[in-house]
Amino acid sequence: MEIKTFSPLDQVDPAVDLGAIQADLADWHYIEDIAANPHPKPPELIAGLLHQGCKMILGGTSKSNKSWCLLDMAMSVASGQDWWGRRCIKAPVIYINLELQPWAIDERLALLCHARPECKFDPKMLAIWNLRGKSADMSVLRPRLEKKLAGTKFGLIIIDPAYKVLGDRDENANGEIAGLMNEFEELAQSTGAAIVIAHHFAKGDSTAKSAMDRMSGAGVWIRDPDAIMVLTPHEEPDCFTVSSILRNLPHQPEFVVSLDFPLMKVASDLNPAALRRPQSKNKVCSDKEFLDAIITDEGKTFSRIVADAKDILTASRNTAARALKRLESAGLVQNRGGLYWRSPTSPTSL
Repeated sequence: MEIKTFSPLDQVDPAVDLGAIQADLADWHYIEDIAANPHPKPPELIAGLLHQGCKMILGGTSKSNKSWCLLDMAMSVASGQDWWGRRCIKAPVIYINLELQPWAIDERLALLCHARPECKFDPKMLAIWNLRGKSADMSVLRPRLEKKLAGTKFGLIIIDPAYKVLGDRDENANGEIAGLMNEFEELAQSTGAAIVIAHHFAKGDSTAKSAMDRMSGAGVWIRDPDAIMVLTPHEEPDCFTVSSILRNLPHQPEFVVSLDFPLMKVASDLNPAALRRPQSKNKVCSDKEFLDAIITDEGKTFSRIVADAKDILTASRNTAARALKRLESAGLVQNRGGLYWRSPTSPTSL
């Protein structure tokens, strides 16, 4: 075998050097051809969010339950059940797990199946591919994935997380991440499946940036995918505002999901704009702080409580309502005739 050498000044295409033969470019089409034979539109695997054959990134902070959300998505598509209130078309799904130990993902699936008994599907509709310890540059891993996936009919491939297939790429380098995105596109083209990838936020105050700029790394992370879903911490604990940036589908309004372990459920009563900010900008109070600062022995109307919570604790109306509900359930606050007051048996602190 001849070993080729090149000057550092030469521009070398590694694929050509390795002997890969590029397919011919597709023919162009005149508008009369397009009008007579338009390209068929693929089905929307997730209504309003994702077509089959397209790419999506789910981004969020570290430990924002991205893997739980993606496993829930996988079960929803595999069973044809709604995901976060959106209709899913039933299709086979494979979840490529590059981060969790096999026993950990087994436990998560068991918890999710118990929490979602409506998700009934043929066992062959959902596959888990545990590749922790097998992480590699996507340029190396993709051909191996394609070989193993040849002949399968998966409609959705989930890769969790993206950083495990970076290889030596710099996530901040546009050219290098463009190459990574091309690998995901090749996988989508060769399998016909939608590709969903998990990615993380940059460090710092994410709320100071627009939703599409909150993810870490080069701009290609947000320019290339057909759909982006961003999970930003909400002012309510264990809640996240979900923002969608879509190329081929109409804009979708933001909404909030709340952790009801092990599920993230839509919380329609929460304001998506109420994001969690640094302590100096937006204080999220504990139930103890709320009880001590806002609730007195004399009765207060709900409107008065909301106003006091805003003035004293910089808490939103929804934050006040949810804290009040929790304290009522715990027997620390009483309510009668539209007035709320501290229970006589309530301790001075929680």
